[in-house]
Amino acid sequence: MNILKNKIEGDKKTIASNFVSLTVLQGANYILPLLILPFLVRTLGSEKFGLVMFAQSLAVLLKIVVDFGFTMSGTREISLARNDKKKLSEIFCAIILIKTGLIIVGFIILFFIVELFTRFTVDSEVYYLSFGIVIGQAIFPVWFFQGIEKMKFVTVVNIFAKIIFTVLIFLAIREESDYILVPIFNSLGFIIAGLLGLFLSLKYIFIVVPRISLVKRLLKESSSLFFAKFASTLYTSSNVFILGLFTGNTIVGVYSSMEKLILAVKNIYTPLYQAMFPWLSNQTSEVKRSTIKKLFPFILSLGVIITASILIFGETMLTFIYDDELITSYVSVFKILSFISIFSGINMLYNNLYLPSIKKYKTRMLIFIIGGIFNLLLVFILIKQYGVYGMASAVTITEFLLLILGFYYFNKYSSQKKEII
Repeated sequence: MNILKNKIEGDKKTIASNFVSLTVLQGANYILPLLILPFLVRTLGSEKFGLVMFAQSLAVLLKIVVDFGFTMSGTREISLARNDKKKLSEIFCAIILIKTGLIIVGFIILFFIVELFTRFTVDSEVYYLSFGIVIGQAIFPVWFFQGIEKMKFVTVVNIFAKIIFTVLIFLAIREESDYILVPIFNSLGFIIAGLLGLFLSLKYIFIVVPRISLVKRLLKESSSLFFAKFASTLYTSSNVFILGLFTGNTIVGVYSSMEKLILAVKNIYTPLYQAMFPWLSNQTSEVKRSTIKKLFPFILSLGVIITASILIFGETMLTFIYDDELITSYVSVFKILSFISIFSGINMLYNNLYLPSIKKYKTRMLIFIIGGIFNLLLVFILIKQYGVYGMASAVTITEFLLLILGFYYFNKYSSQKKEII
């Protein structure tokens, strides 16, 4: 009885420690950029800021290709093998090998996009320099540290890299023509973090040549997660990219300035879900169900408070943060996006925590594919009629659809007597 009690207490402490580390990490990931955003908007102007954000949105799309779902599947594999150093090392090396190949694939895709389309060729250096984000994210083994539940390493390394990026921005960016330095510094921060992460991971593993059968299995099992993640980009990162194709850099700059704020809010939930995922994956079906139900009212209440605050004080917030009349004049876009605070928190509870914990990867993939296609169709319909307002509406409606689908499948699987654990 005492052993069981001590184990439960140990699990709680581990989750709490990882939650604190992830919260600090997310805070650094979004607070530091939020300090930079107003400075960049005022210094570079909406057009050049929009160009930088447009290039960054393309890099994020390529990052999804290189990640290939390992943020989730890799975490689970590492979590299950963490007590076997030989197996742990082989899984680690296999994932790194796969990611190395995917970096090459990602760059080839970027090359053809930039060289074949004039829209990208005219500012080719911005897009190539932004690819450093893809490299840095690919080599940083966040899935490894999350799997062994050592998130303090991730926090320290990422904050260190973000501080370097922030300091360089404030020291070097002085006028509009300095916009080219933003992707350089951004990529530099990600690559430094990635290299440090790889170095720290060597403390827990040794280098080994992975079996081809393992590489194939990891690719196969992660493919559904990849398609799910790629589909999800059709209603997240790709929206800035699509908006840039239909409008110009100035409108992209306006929309991005607000989307960054909403993303900061949306990612408030991420540390909790990431910290709980390794633990929840090893629990019984009943514990999984009850945990999700207990979290629901807290997530809903937090979302309602945030949305209400933006609806009431949205104009004041934009004026205070950016002090830009053009951005503030689009406050209605900000208010439309505010409902994502409610919808995304709950849909992530089901789709990013519960479904992966019961290994319903294909169901999750189906949900995101439906959401992605729905968003894509809605964007093309609304953006032609309502421009940036149509874009904001499409994104918000899609988040609500994902909530409905996640809730449906949660009820479906949680009512079953037997569940894959």
